[in-house]
Amino acid sequence: MNHATPELAAALSTMLDRIDATLRENAYQGEPIIMYLAGGLAVNYYCGSRFTADVDASFSRRMALDYNDLIVDFSDATGKRTQLYFDTTYSATLGPMHEDYEDDSQEWIGIGNERRLVKLRVLSPVDLAVSKLGRFEGNDRGDILELAKFGYFTVDEFRRRAEAAASYFVGNVRRLQTTIDIACKDIEDLEPPPASAPGTK
Repeated sequence: MNHATPELAAALSTMLDRIDATLRENAYQGEPIIMYLAGGLAVNYYCGSRFTADVDASFSRRMALDYNDLIVDFSDATGKRTQLYFDTTYSATLGPMHEDYEDDSQEWIGIGNERRLVKLRVLSPVDLAVSKLGRFEGNDRGDILELAKFGYFTVDEFRRRAEAAASYFVGNVRRLQTTIDIACKDIEDLEPPPASAPGTK
């Protein structure tokens, strides 16, 4: 399931180490803090496609962090120098999200969660796809299709989750319903038609 390159995982691990260091330096004594990864990096985790340098994530607690310290220089799989940075404009409240998205997220195994006060989890594939309906620009529409191509959900599973998420949403719900219909049509076009019964055409 984890398609992220070792280089990307190492850079993200460095970012998590810096968050962990901040918590320890400030004598944090509470329950482990969960970081929920969304956006292009979560799609990359599941599909290995569309690397993005910005980290879209939310936390289980309100965090006071020095985001300038969360810029990580690294070389990607091709050797190109790049940076990973935390997107301070991301918010899980700005798009449709199922109320169970935190519970249904999946732990990123092998990134060192066991040694930190902050634990990384990734939105489930279907919740990640639903979150893309809010903006629904070119990359977002492509991300939904990429996740569907990998077989992480069917069109019916996506529609049920999306419409459940829409039921908690306020604002221009009509536009959201239209984007759900468009995304479902895209996914349907990916899926092969049902096989004909023997002896029929």
